[in-house]
Amino acid sequence: MGKSFATVALVIFAFCFTSTLAFRQGGYHLENKGVNPAPVAGAEDFGKVAGSATDKFLVQGKVYCDPCQFEFESRLSKPLSGVKVILECRKPESDEKTFSQEATADANGFYALNVVGNHEDEICAVRTEVNTHKHCNLPMKTSDSDRIVLTKHDGVSSALRFVNPLGFKTQKINDECAKVYKELELDTIDN
Repeated sequence: MGKSFATVALVIFAFCFTSTLAFRQGGYHLENKGVNPAPVAGAEDFGKVAGSATDKFLVQGKVYCDPCQFEFESRLSKPLSGVKVILECRKPESDEKTFSQEATADANGFYALNVVGNHEDEICAVRTEVNTHKHCNLPMKTSDSDRIVLTKHDGVSSALRFVNPLGFKTQKINDECAKVYKELELDTIDN
């Protein structure tokens, strides 16, 4: 039993090894099999991204009003329209701005930004800027901005990117918030 297992393992290893050699030396042509192989980069091209200027992303997010000052969405939260959001990318070493784009939240609090280019080596974030809602204009400490990754070299194949909801708080806490607080069982959490 042990000899036959060793023989099978040796045959499989030899097959894999020779197949690899044939592939590396061009003996096996993927074009003939209906597959287009990716070009292999040389050492001088390591780290360069072919076609990075044509990378396109659709960044989507939402802006809301938190009447309970929870700093997260609840059933009492309402969308905020007309709020200006800004997406900026910066170089981490120098803080130099490399990209900037603005959008405005629609009637449902949603916004979308079209981004072109690979921003792999940059820090990109979306933040709220202008809010004309007098009843709900206190900036939140935890959700007034959110970072976003804008590269296709992070394992995410989709060009659609989502930003966590960004929000503002009301000056006065809504009377219904005590009920929501209990519903969410926040009164049972030990501090």
